[in-house]
Order: sequence, then structure tokens, then C-alpha cells
Amino acid sequence: MESSYTEFLTTVTSVSSPVPWLLALTTVSLYIFYKLVFRGRQSLPPGPKGVRIFWETLKALKNGNLHILGERWARQYGDLVLCRTLIGDFCFLNSPRMVREVYASKATELAANTRAPSFAGSCVYFDDVALKGPDTLPNWLKLRKVLHSTLKFYGDGVERLETTVRQELIRLTDSLERKIEQSAEVEMGKVLAYSVQCVVICLFTGETPSPDSELPALIGEFVETVEELLTPTTDFVLHTLPFLRYLPGSYYKRLCDKVFKTRAALMKELLDRAKESHVVGQPRGMVDVLLDEQKEDNTWLQDDNIRGVILDIVDGAYITSRETMKAFFLMMIHNPTVMKNIQKEIDDKLGERLSRLEDRRSLPYTEAAILETLRFSSFTPFGFPHAASEDIVVDGFCIPKGSVLFQNLWWVNRDQSLWGDPDVFRPERFLDDEGQLLPVTHKIRQSFLPFGIGRRSCPGENFARSRVFLYVTTLLQKFDFLPPVQHELLPVTNTSWKEAAVLQLKPYHVTLRPRTR
Repeated sequence: MESSYTEFLTTVTSVSSPVPWLLALTTVSLYIFYKLVFRGRQSLPPGPKGVRIFWETLKALKNGNLHILGERWARQYGDLVLCRTLIGDFCFLNSPRMVREVYASKATELAANTRAPSFAGSCVYFDDVALKGPDTLPNWLKLRKVLHSTLKFYGDGVERLETTVRQELIRLTDSLERKIEQSAEVEMGKVLAYSVQCVVICLFTGETPSPDSELPALIGEFVETVEELLTPTTDFVLHTLPFLRYLPGSYYKRLCDKVFKTRAALMKELLDRAKESHVVGQPRGMVDVLLDEQKEDNTWLQDDNIRGVILDIVDGAYITSRETMKAFFLMMIHNPTVMKNIQKEIDDKLGERLSRLEDRRSLPYTEAAILETLRFSSFTPFGFPHAASEDIVVDGFCIPKGSVLFQNLWWVNRDQSLWGDPDVFRPERFLDDEGQLLPVTHKIRQSFLPFGIGRRSCPGENFARSRVFLYVTTLLQKFDFLPPVQHELLPVTNTSWKEAAVLQLKPYHVTLRPRTR
């Protein structure tokens, strides 16, 4: 018996026998399988699973309501949700704490501040460093400083901004008064679109466009077209199958051709013309400030970088201001008590004089109503998606490298545990017991991230809010906004916004009446 056992051991340990190698290979395989599958699964964030999720995600991308799906998952799985599909991993950050932890903490911010790869970033925005990965982060930080200096040229509290916007508001109010004489109803989207286009042009060039200028319409055409291209579905298809932009007769070729045609026309009007008459040290507008910076250091700020910055500002400055104000005045129609409170505050603090940026501190209710509009509308439901350049560990979970990161602002702004009554338009939530605006350090303000956070946050927040403030105070000082008579009033529901990279309110009419005091 003992001899047989010895012979068995000799056999299985023989170098020429395959048994030990099979045993070793099996042991290693089981260990790797355990580490990568079982242990890996345990460390991944919770989220939906199964083949059905792939089709559900594709359907949401196609229909432009991924934010609604993201809201459902946030309710079901909590602050951190990972959705693994055949087209990639999608990670939703569903609380202000989680957004700050991933985007702004020292342990994770470098890995989380890569932009998700996109067709628009590489092909439309001139491979702009604002839309690229961690290898370009140093240049992005330089660019942020340039943008801040550029925005200071027209920045918060600077007389130049007030003068620029004031001139346009005088034209706008005169135009609205003439429209009222013909018909009390106006379509707010069209009125605001042209007005904001004129302001953006003046900020870029230092000159007010002439009445017959084609540049305002060109800005509108470019932004509307590129917003269509930036929708998750379209950009994903073009990023995955870039040859479609050349496919004759296809939707993608027609869309890309239009984008590139309007882009070329914009560059000719905004950059090429500025370069022809640029005088160093005598900036007329934002483009000249960028050209001055290029003259000082052209090692990284090339013409394509400037082109990308111009397009970023054109898109951001125009569509966010327009959509904020469209939503604001629709809220006024649906909430007439809020409108009357703002008008009373304006009357008490300003009387008949025109508002100035320094009045923001003395008009806290008006400021709170603007913040509440941004919260309520959430027209950038995910901000701009990021990508994980390496594995990110947070709250004991591992977000896999390559995951697309969504700061789920749509859900954060509707989380009942944060806001109590999120479906109610209530500016008072941003005010303290004395009626003053809550400080930015307050829990409520810390829960509010409409312009993002971290190194990739929007550098033009105060700039944007300043313009909206001047528009809102001027128009409510002069007009009452009432429901239309000849058209149906657009309801405030999810279906009132249409799909685009920035959710856009559908056209609506309003009855305008001059205020009588």
C-alpha cells in the first residue's frame, strides 16, 4: 500500500508528467478568476445589469432622455451608479457630495478631469484642449487663466459689460414696445435669441452689429446645428463611425457639412477680420485679448486654440443665456406672484433708474429667482461628461478606467432629500430668514452645481449670471409678462424641453403689457 502511494507521488511530481502543470495552471486560473470576477464585481459600484440595459440605454440616447433614465437609476441605486454596456461603462454621480468627491478631491481630480472622447471635440472644436484628456491639462489650466483675463475685460462689475448690454437692452425694449403696438403677443425665443446674439458679437468684436449684418443669424445657425451634432446619440455614432460624415446623401453628411460651413463663416467674421485690424495692446473685444496673449506666448496658444476658444464661448455664452432667460420668463408667467415680488423689489430699490451690476447685492430676491430658474430647468442635465483616465476608488467602490462620468445634475436638482419640494418654483429656498441670499458656503448653495465643479468647471459663471441679471431687471421693470391669448401657454413639464446637448424650451408666446405704476 505504502509502495503504491510512493509510486503515485513519484508519478504526479515527475517533471515529464503534465499533472503538476495542470494543477498549477488550474490553481492560478482559479485565483485570477476569483480576483478579477468575484473580487472585481464586489468592488464595482451598484447599477443595472443584464442585456436589456444595453437596449434601454441606446433607446434613452436615441430619444434624448438619458437624464430621465439616470434619475430612475439614482432613485433605485443611490449616490453612485455604474451601467456597463457593450458601448462602454457609464458612471452616474448622483449627489453633490459624490460630484465633489470625484471631480474636486485631491485623490481623484486628475483621473476624473479628462473629457470623454467625442467627434465634436476632435473635429469641430479644433481639437480644443478644453475637450481633451489629462495630457493637455497644463495647457487647459493656462487657457483658463487666459479665459478669466478675457472675461475680466467684460467681467463681473466692469463698466464695459454694463455699457455693452445696456445699449442692446435699449434697442430691445424699444423693439418690444413697437411690437406691443402691433400685437400684444411675442415669441420669447426669437426676441431673446437675436438680442443675445448681438451682445455676444459686441463682446467678441467691441462693435454693435449693423441691422443688416448676417453675423447674428450665423451664430444662431451654427449653435443650433452643433447642438444637434452634440447630442449623445449623434456624437457617439460619428465618433464610432467617422466615415459617415463623408457618406453621400446621409443625414450625418448633411449635418456635418452645415456645421463646417457655418464654422468657416464664423471664423472669417470673428477671427480673420480681427487679425486684419488688430493692434497689440489696444483690445476692442475678447478676440483681440486672445490675439494679444498669443503675441506674448505663441508656444501653445496657436490659431486653432483661439478658434476652439471662440467656438466654446459662442456656444456657451449664447445658448446658456438664451435658455436661462427663456425659462425665467416662462416661470414668471406660471408664477405671477414671484414676478410681482421681483418687480416690487426693483421698484423699492431702483425706482425708475436702470439697474447696474452692483445692484445684485441689493436685489437678493431677484438673484434667488435666477438661481431657482437654473435649478428648476436643469438645461445641462449632465454638464459636460468626463472620463476616468484610470481606475477611481471612491466610497470603497472602483470606477473602472475609461468610464464616462456624468454629474447627474438633473437628479441632484430634483432630489427631495435636498430640496424638500423640488417640483415647486420657489426662489425663497435660496434666501435666509432676513431675505438675504444664502452664502456660497451654505448647505443649499453647496448642493447647487449648475456650472460644474473642479478644474473643468465653467469659467464664465459670474459672466453669464451678470448678463441675465441685467436683462431680467430691465425687462421686468418695464413690462408685465402674462399668458398668451391667441396661443396655448407652454406647460412646465419634461416634454416642454427638446433634445439637444443643452435642453431647449420649445417655442412659446407671451402677452406683454407696459407696466403702470
